[in-house]
Parts: sequence; C-alpha cells; structure tokens
Amino acid sequence: MKEIFTVWKSTRQIVIVALTAAVYAGMLIPFKAIPIIPGLTELRPGNVIPVFFGVLFGPAAAWGSAIGNLIADFFGTLSPASAFGFAGNFFASYIAYRLWHILVKDAVVMNLRQTGIFVLVSVVSGFFCALIIAFGVQLLGLMPFKVLFTVIFINNSLMASILGVILMKILYRRIERTGLIYILPENGNRQRPL
Repeated sequence: MKEIFTVWKSTRQIVIVALTAAVYAGMLIPFKAIPIIPGLTELRPGNVIPVFFGVLFGPAAAWGSAIGNLIADFFGTLSPASAFGFAGNFFASYIAYRLWHILVKDAVVMNLRQTGIFVLVSVVSGFFCALIIAFGVQLLGLMPFKVLFTVIFINNSLMASILGVILMKILYRRIERTGLIYILPENGNRQRPL
C-alpha cells in the first residue's frame, strides 16, 4: 500500500497522474449529455481508462482516474456523491493494476489466456467501483443501492472488457517500449519506472 503514496515523490509518476486525469476527464465530459440516471451516471465508454491505464501505469493511473472522474463531475454530476465516485474510480484502477500483475507473470502477448484474465480484471474492477459508488449514493439517500450498482457494474465491466482488450492488443507493446509500464515491486523480472 506504500506505493499508493510514493507516486507523489516521482515527477514521472505525477506526470502520468496528470495525463491519466486529462484523458479520462476528456473521455467522460462529452457523455454527460447522455444520462442513464440523471444527475448520477451516464453512458461511459471512457470507463475503459481506469482499468487499461491501471494495468499500464499502476498507482499513478489510480490517482489519475479518481481525479479525472472528479473533474468530469464538474460538468454535470458534481454532488456529495462525487467523493464516492473518486474512491470508486481510484480502487477500480488500483485493483485492476494489482490483479493483472499478480495473475500475469509472463510477457504480455494478449493470447486467449491473457484476454480472459483481462476480462476477469475488468469485471472485478467494475464490481468494486460499483460497490463503492452505489453504497455511498444509498448512504446519502440519493438512489437505491441495487439500481445504481447494477447500472454502474454492467457499464464499467462491459466498456473495460470490450474496449480494454482492443487497446491492450493495439497499444501495450508500444507503451511497454517507452519504459513507462509500472510493475509490482515484488515482480523483479521487469524493470519498474523511476
């Protein structure tokens, strides 16, 4: 868990936080005009970002996803529930990173096995994101848990599974060559960024 906070000691990681936040907010804002539940959630193809960037950039992507979601909320859904959106997106991205790097020890080639793992990672991340947000929104008395949980879980899991697999196949190798892929500290077989 220490790595969550060491992000803020590295200029490189802070830049990744900022880039993730900008890309995520940029993908969410246009869809604020297409609400699924007005004032609470909307169609979100951008939900691929917490999972995809989480797998690539680790804790920096988790912070960036949380901040990007909060920025997007300023364009139509800002409320006390945004605090739970911040936490939900943070943990969706962080869980994706941890789970992927625990389950995939070999080189990433996105074969059938790794594609299945990526879908599993997307579903687990979507589950925890939906759990945190729906719990918080019900706690605030804004929406029943079951309704919001179902909408967020299905939307997040589907978007991350479908779009994430495509992005992994197209972009993973290119991004890996830049040396920016964040690796679990205990996985010494690949170098971790500074």
